[in-house]
Amino acid sequence: MIKKSLRYVFDRAGYEIRRKGVPFSNNFRKGGAECDRMINMICNNTMVAREGLVELYYQALFCERRNIPGDFIECGVWKGGAVGLMALVNLCSSSYRRHIHLFDSFQEICEPDESVDGKRALWQVRQRKENAGTKGRLAPLKGIYDHRGGPGTIQENRELLENKIGYDPKYLHYHQGWFQDVLPEVYHDIEQIAILRIDADWYASTKICLQYLFDKVVSGGFVIVDDYGAYDGCRQAVDEFVDGYGRPLYLNQVNQDIRYIIVP
Repeated sequence: MIKKSLRYVFDRAGYEIRRKGVPFSNNFRKGGAECDRMINMICNNTMVAREGLVELYYQALFCERRNIPGDFIECGVWKGGAVGLMALVNLCSSSYRRHIHLFDSFQEICEPDESVDGKRALWQVRQRKENAGTKGRLAPLKGIYDHRGGPGTIQENRELLENKIGYDPKYLHYHQGWFQDVLPEVYHDIEQIAILRIDADWYASTKICLQYLFDKVVSGGFVIVDDYGAYDGCRQAVDEFVDGYGRPLYLNQVNQDIRYIIVP
């Protein structure tokens, strides 16, 4: 969260933040003019590092060029930048519109759980809010996004997706509420998923997304986890799911935080 904000600022300035002792990788994809144009359109609405956005561009482009069926879904959309990038790829590379689902509380993030989410999560939250709860309650941490102009709202997402990008509103589905409350109610309405992007931070929220949505991702589709390398709880939720899935699932690495699975 705070780490993402710092990376956003430095990334816009042309610098990369990385851990000491971790060599710079030359394996990150180069964006290209079309990719750069799209990222520039949505960059103020996301905290995802540039290499994550470039990879998402190519993942969405793969789905369009290979006719991978299914919807685009993001759990944890903030102000809609990553969703906007997927929408732009669809508009420019396909003759038909995909349904896009946005799952978010559209308010501040909920509490981390001190029993599982790790020291970094607790430290980062308390840096922004000294009296922040850490029991994993589904309660917004008021003020946690003040340094970023507040939490993302449905209206901000609509402004980007419908007005700036021009995506047909009838294909956009806004699901407001905590994942634990919303997903059990609506997951059965989603038939197939081409890209499932999870930016859920904590253990419980990551786990519920995988539990209800992973099996709807089609063969050749992508499951992207934004915070795998950032927070212990997110990593544990993914590792538990992968280990218990019953078929081998390979975690591909984008940067020190982001991982993705190509569903077999």
